[in-house]
Amino acid sequence: MLSLTTPFLQLIDAEARGFADAKLVLVLSECDSSWWDVRAVDARILSELRRHYPEAEDL
Repeated sequence: MLSLTTPFLQLIDAEARGFADAKLVLVLSECDSSWWDVRAVDARILSELRRHYPEAEDL
């Protein structure tokens, strides 16, 4: 998802936040390039992620 805006960005132990109309709608927490925690206000975002990453697990 981050590559859509910055193709060469790599995050390690970081958090990225997405806003719409000044409202927080998405939080990506990354740890060691192999584990991501995704929190989203809109369930459609999570559904789309599950479609692209079927091995993803709900926490």
